Amino acid sequence: MMLLFLLLFAFLALAVVRQVERLDTEPEPQVGHCPGCGNNVEVDWMICPRCKELLQNVCPGCGRSLPVYHRFCSDCGTPRAKDFGGGQHDQKS
Repeated sequence: MMLLFLLLFAFLALAVVRQVERLDTEPEPQVGHCPGCGNNVEVDWMICPRCKELLQNVCPGCGRSLPVYHRFCSDCGTPRAKDFGGGQHDQKS
């Protein structure tokens, strides 16, 4: 019985250690492409450091910040304004 308890305790301790190790690692930044120059840019950047293109807009549906290379708002699903940010990436209707 004691051996079973020790095995269970070891298993739980290992699970806790693995969870703590996951929390210690920094997540990779989400990356997109600048509509102006094609440079890799992070999702939360406001301006491209290479060409100074504006990278954020306000979602017309919910008012949250929306990267210009996203076609739809990730919060509410509203399509971005067609006249903003990299029109060459918009689909033709």
